[in-house]
Amino acid sequence: MGKYQRNAERLLKLLIYILGRHPDEFGLVPDTDGYVKIKDLLKAVCEEDGWHHVRLRHIDDLFLTLGDPPLERDGNLIRARNREKLPLQKEVANPPRLLYTCVRQRAYPVVSTKGIIGMGVPRVVLSSDRKLAERIGRRYDRRAILLTVNTRQCQDRSVQFFSVGERIFWAGEIPEGCFSGPPVPEDKPLSKKPIKDRQVPPTPGSFILDPFAEKTVKRGPKPPQKGQDGNGKQGRKKIKRKRRPPPWRS
Repeated sequence: MGKYQRNAERLLKLLIYILGRHPDEFGLVPDTDGYVKIKDLLKAVCEEDGWHHVRLRHIDDLFLTLGDPPLERDGNLIRARNREKLPLQKEVANPPRLLYTCVRQRAYPVVSTKGIIGMGVPRVVLSSDRKLAERIGRRYDRRAILLTVNTRQCQDRSVQFFSVGERIFWAGEIPEGCFSGPPVPEDKPLSKKPIKDRQVPPTPGSFILDPFAEKTVKRGPKPPQKGQDGNGKQGRKKIKRKRRPPPWRS
């Protein structure tokens, strides 16, 4: 048996355990037909030691190499064929008093005033284990905000809770005022510095007429006057000497 085949069999056993027995241990909530999103499954698998390398192609290879795999796919969904040991999702009348969930950091200011809705699924996934809730939240946002939900306040406002295994619960939504979290960051005030008028530089080779400006004309240097050199200084007068006649003329 080659190394590739052994790794494929180990991955198949892990997927069967997750999808057919305890998805709640990995923070996954199957739908009513037992399906979970493949991308959510991959995120959960990659969090496990020794399985950080798993990608979609590894799951595709299982369906190609195995003639009749114990898994079923429907588009971007996947489930186990044998789901007899899958925990039932049932309503609970007395959930833990405090449950935890995460929301995206960017959505937190809106959530704090309008309540919590599902993140990636049409329901709010909660956990009695704080660390597991943070693990689920980081799959959607590495800086997800952890919130603490008061289930008694939620039930007073007709919210129903359902259990998925021992540590995972879900609800349709969590109303505003039934949870607590860190302070909402305040918006940064706008700068009050005055905006200076932008001066448009003149086009090279042109000038702008200003009728209210003083008339100033820049003149070039005056040409040197008679008897002055180029620096404006009084030059020496040239004395013309009379030419003496040659001696042979005398």
